[in-house]
Amino acid sequence: MHAARKTIAYVFALGFAPLAGATVHDQVFKGRFDIPADQPASVNAAARFLTQATFGPTQADIAYLMAQGYGEWIDEQLSRPATIGEPTVEAIVNAGEKVTNAIRLNRFFWQAVYAPDQLRQRMAYALSQIFVVSDQASDIGNNYMVPLSQYQDMLAESAFLPYAQVLFNVTWHPIMGRYLNAFRNVKATIVGGVQTTSPDENYAREVMQLFSIGLIERNQDFSPVLQGGQPVPTYDQNVITQMAKVFTGFTWSDAPTNPPGFYGGGLTFAGEYDPMACWGTELFPASSNQMRHDITVKTVLRGATIVANQTCAQDVTDELAIIATHPNVAPFISRQLIQRFVESNPSPAYIQRIAAVFDAPGNDLGDVIKAILTDPEAVNPPPPCDSANCDGYGKLREPVLRLTELWRAFNAQAPAPDPYGQIAMIGNGGFLGNFGQAPLESPTVFNFYLPDYQQPGTFADNGLYSPELQITNESTTYTTADTYYGFTAKAYQGMPTPPTDRPLIDMSSLVANAANPAAMVATVNADLFYGGMSASMQSTLTNMLTNLSGATAQEKAWSAIYVAMLSPEFAVQR
Repeated sequence: MHAARKTIAYVFALGFAPLAGATVHDQVFKGRFDIPADQPASVNAAARFLTQATFGPTQADIAYLMAQGYGEWIDEQLSRPATIGEPTVEAIVNAGEKVTNAIRLNRFFWQAVYAPDQLRQRMAYALSQIFVVSDQASDIGNNYMVPLSQYQDMLAESAFLPYAQVLFNVTWHPIMGRYLNAFRNVKATIVGGVQTTSPDENYAREVMQLFSIGLIERNQDFSPVLQGGQPVPTYDQNVITQMAKVFTGFTWSDAPTNPPGFYGGGLTFAGEYDPMACWGTELFPASSNQMRHDITVKTVLRGATIVANQTCAQDVTDELAIIATHPNVAPFISRQLIQRFVESNPSPAYIQRIAAVFDAPGNDLGDVIKAILTDPEAVNPPPPCDSANCDGYGKLREPVLRLTELWRAFNAQAPAPDPYGQIAMIGNGGFLGNFGQAPLESPTVFNFYLPDYQQPGTFADNGLYSPELQITNESTTYTTADTYYGFTAKAYQGMPTPPTDRPLIDMSSLVANAANPAAMVATVNADLFYGGMSASMQSTLTNMLTNLSGATAQEKAWSAIYVAMLSPEFAVQR
């Protein structure tokens, strides 16, 4: 049987393999006497941490973390400047390349795999699934690839700021304005004493429901606040209506001058991604017909009042401060960040510990992510958590992260830049259709999956959340597998005619041991599973490689990687 067909056959054998507990092996630093107090317990523990904190462990990063310790590594990452993509995307466009989404995605994945500020890039990716904008909105997808790339940069540059500042930056960004209709949202129209139009309510609603406090009041451990045995709503329709008045008057940053007029501006890329201008009393007297911002008094969240006749900027600042200081924000955002980095079902105590860090005076999201990654529940899975029993702990790996982990684990070599300066990463693309997700391509503002999604059956019956399973179905299971095939069997260093539209993985460590299947499996176990592959899976993979009679060393190598990537054990992060 051909190696590829045998490879697929073994996928089914792995489907019933029990999930493994982490095995450990020691790494000795000869001649070192300054071993940090918080050094990971083993290289496997280091790799597990880097799986949570980066787009995938590399051997160099594992060694560096062992030498530095958790705290020093995190502090160094927090201090690294953001690697940004917009200037590269803009330069490619200005050089004459056709503006397509592939330009933005190629740059995103290059940064995910090769940028040194890995924690910042992962945080920006997590924030992009909370503060959602998407090129699936036709206006954005057809016209604003460069500003959309800058939105991702803004999240990276804001990644470790105080939450209130992140919310401010998101609110004023024109891509968010266009996506949720705050852009060119205008005050109510009054004709003959009768109101004929109302401000759009989209952003007013989603900034509360999705970006800050959620639908019901929460305790600091995320449990619902109850009155008479029922949850307490955080806001009602009247609050939305009043808040919508705040988010009126926005337009392009250069609209007042280039050319003059509310509907002008946006003629340069910077004009399309710089913080929006607002046509309020900062530009016009209250009586002016050009006024687009509502300057009436507004009674908003929790009965707070925003006084009349303020500038647009002051109204927005007041409103965002009211939102950011709501007690729901800390548990609501903390839980989602834990889900994106560590586990889908954090304990109430874990959420409460992170919420306390979130709310501590002077703390920012850098302090929050450090607390998330160094919390005992993240570093040491709660018992029982072994090869036979780890119910409720961990998370399904996102398809995007499985791909980046492959590239980083096997030292993928990116193609040379094309004549426009673009470095191809995504091959034939189509990740949204194949994976059910792709960066800044969510089908709705609710992200690819909901934080409260419960897969029907075992998960729902046991009250467990499983966000990533919302995009896992018969179709995406097949198309994801097919996509990974294109980045393993069809894209490795040493191919006679390698593709030039995707990175090539380095399989030399596997090819060198082609005559020793057990050694090949041990390499895959160390590089992709941080030593946690179950004995059953190791046996299955070893048998598969042993029985690939007539296969070349390269066929055995990519087969080992490919089947491992499709296995349930690799699909789950623990």
